[in-house]
Amino acid sequence: MNTVLYLNCFSGISGDMVLGALLDILGERELQPFLEGLALEGYGVTVRQAKKAGIAGLDVQVHAEEAHPHRGLRDVLDILEQSELSPFVQEKAGAAFRLMADAEGVVHGMPPEEVHFHEVGAVDSIVDIVGACALMEALQPAAVVASAVNVGSGTVHCAHGEFPVPAPATLKLLEGIPVYARGEAMERTTPTGAVLLRTFADRYGLLPRGVVAATGYGLGDRDSDLPNLLQGVLLEASGHTQGREEHHGHPQEHAGHQHGHPHEHPHSHDHHHGGEHDAPAE
Repeated sequence: MNTVLYLNCFSGISGDMVLGALLDILGERELQPFLEGLALEGYGVTVRQAKKAGIAGLDVQVHAEEAHPHRGLRDVLDILEQSELSPFVQEKAGAAFRLMADAEGVVHGMPPEEVHFHEVGAVDSIVDIVGACALMEALQPAAVVASAVNVGSGTVHCAHGEFPVPAPATLKLLEGIPVYARGEAMERTTPTGAVLLRTFADRYGLLPRGVVAATGYGLGDRDSDLPNLLQGVLLEASGHTQGREEHHGHPQEHAGHQHGHPHEHPHSHDHHHGGEHDAPAE
């Protein structure tokens, strides 16, 4: 039976949160086996069980020795091409970094090939993206559905200075994706989290119909008023969830990656798509 992966981004999404949630769903406690063949040195990964607001999940930390990386798209693609990764991981990780370069290029007014990634070109971001792609390959969901995304608020310090949250490149990556801001001011959705959504999410909305097969929680770094974690749910899909959602008694197609949610309705009624109502009741 096909499975659907649901990502509940009620507290945002980042690369390490995705790694923790997917490892937890798979019942794995080590990331390194999934990174075998990655042509990178000078880093380590720790995975430990911890809690946020009393909820147990996996805290994944990537430790790197480099201080100020200035990799561009070509540098990262060279690393991927020199690695012995599966074709799926090569393709998805490369696509993610091309999306990142496109977004950074628009923000900085330059061709993607001339972008310096700064933080997102660092070893930890490469490990986050390659690791997430490898875990997705292991999980093999037939579809990925995500809730509306809590992006947070306030400001964040980046290589170019202090920026509003969401950071400009993150906001560019989130175009077409339902978002909202809730909770204590902080960056809740990072560029890495946003690009993983753009790479893997087929559609956005509420939890699809299905039978819960497994759950997992990936923990963020900071504590906050909201439990700082990403909830992942693996559903055994019923006929209604394989490629479509049952929507107020009639099926509504939601196909394709990088897909904006708004769609035309042939009738009028009051309802909502995305937004704070997607967050679980506290």
